[in-house]
Amino acid sequence: MPTLARPDAPLTDGIVALRPFALDDVPAVTAACQDPEIARWTASIPSPYEEEHARSWIATHDSLWDQGEAAEFAVTAASDGHLLGSFGLRPLDWAHRTAGAGYWVVASERGQGVATRGLRLGAGWAHKVGLVTVELVTMIGNRASERVAEKSGFHVVEEIEDYEHTMAPDQHYHVKRWLLRGGVG
Repeated sequence: MPTLARPDAPLTDGIVALRPFALDDVPAVTAACQDPEIARWTASIPSPYEEEHARSWIATHDSLWDQGEAAEFAVTAASDGHLLGSFGLRPLDWAHRTAGAGYWVVASERGQGVATRGLRLGAGWAHKVGLVTVELVTMIGNRASERVAEKSGFHVVEEIEDYEHTMAPDQHYHVKRWLLRGGVG
């Protein structure tokens, strides 16, 4: 697996920016993940969510980047850098040039295009570093996440009734699987 270079500067569209997470983000991530909607729709978020979860999660990012296995980004306001959400590419499959995408948004920032902007920036970056296909799954019933996928140019390729998430292998979900090939919509 190739080493995955972090972007030299945050990826931005002028409204939101994506940058690697830092341990300074632990309090903001912990606060955001108190929202039961994040745990409800994100298979890998424990509930209750505590500071140790955020610290442990962020502490894994450097080695995952260095090993070319994942790229986790803080989605922030371009104007002042406050945390708006998270965007990640995991797992990265260099042999097939694919990546799985995931995201969540702080409750107070939902409905303002944050997830769509973050997904477009992140998927665009994935294509620039040589990944051809970005995949994501949305749990059945998460209409907001489906709208984000649609607005970002993703297309539903299948519905899976017994999906096993790589981050929560002991749990199964009813999901829609979406793909984006070659660039953002």
